[in-house]
Amino acid sequence: MITLDTNLTLYPGLYYYLPMVKSKNSNAYSAIDQYSDAQAAKGTKIGQHGQIIQAADNTQNANAANQVNNIPNDTASLIEMLKLELPANKAAILKLIPHSELLQFLSLLNKDQLLSGLKLFTKDKLLQFVSNLPKQELLKMLSKMYISPDQILENFSIKELNHFLSSKKIDKSNMIKIFQSLSRVELAQIAEAATGVTQGNKTEAQLLKVIGDLSATQITDGIKGLEYKKMRGIVSEMLKQDATLYTEFTQESLFKQTENFAKTSLVEGMGTLDTNQLIQFLDKLPDNFLALVVTQMDTDTLAQILLNDYQNLLSQVVA
Repeated sequence: MITLDTNLTLYPGLYYYLPMVKSKNSNAYSAIDQYSDAQAAKGTKIGQHGQIIQAADNTQNANAANQVNNIPNDTASLIEMLKLELPANKAAILKLIPHSELLQFLSLLNKDQLLSGLKLFTKDKLLQFVSNLPKQELLKMLSKMYISPDQILENFSIKELNHFLSSKKIDKSNMIKIFQSLSRVELAQIAEAATGVTQGNKTEAQLLKVIGDLSATQITDGIKGLEYKKMRGIVSEMLKQDATLYTEFTQESLFKQTENFAKTSLVEGMGTLDTNQLIQFLDKLPDNFLALVVTQMDTDTLAQILLNDYQNLLSQVVA
């Protein structure tokens, strides 16, 4: 876990700039519990937009200017001078970089580091993000957060199951296969609910014939006549035969289930989203918090970016 120690020794030039950008919630580091284990490719330079930059041949002028400004010419020396291995020092410099440019740095973080950044949001804000996701993405999240797919069904109300059973995509032949394992009493209930006619003492084979002569819509209406637990069991079997039917539940009913989870589980579930989506969410963080997220990046890579693209900033810091 990264914890901001306000007593850490900073490079002298940072003392002037740090008060201008220091967050009131400097202990927000405690919300980021995954620190970067990634190592940048040795000798590779990365620009501020994440692009790979090959070493330039004519660096003599830049090196001379650096010597005049007391800026080191290599990453190791810069890291040592600014004590960039300290998260507080990283943050002090990153807070001087515009939000739009910090956003580019997020592409250099791995997914676990991006998810750590999401922990800086409140649960309500995370739910606001999740509420706009399509059904397919919500299903991936729920599958990640639940132990088994059946738990998704267990949290649907009778109304939501009835809505599902009204889908025109449910295959009649699949339903008939499922009915093979039902008892005579259950078959009679389905047939009677579908036709409105008492089935008397008909055998299982006779009841299957009655149901088989009905339309798919009539059969699903018959299933609605069963008690909740049995109806849910039949729907579960339908989904095992055709998992694409999960999308027949409403987006609202799927989102409603995410509200039952703790924030940590929500963040874990959001790990099913692609990195571009996560970066879009992190774009909503205040500048200071976004800088905290970026402090997880590899120190060598940050130093190389600063040397490549932020000479003016460095010249002010080390002045």
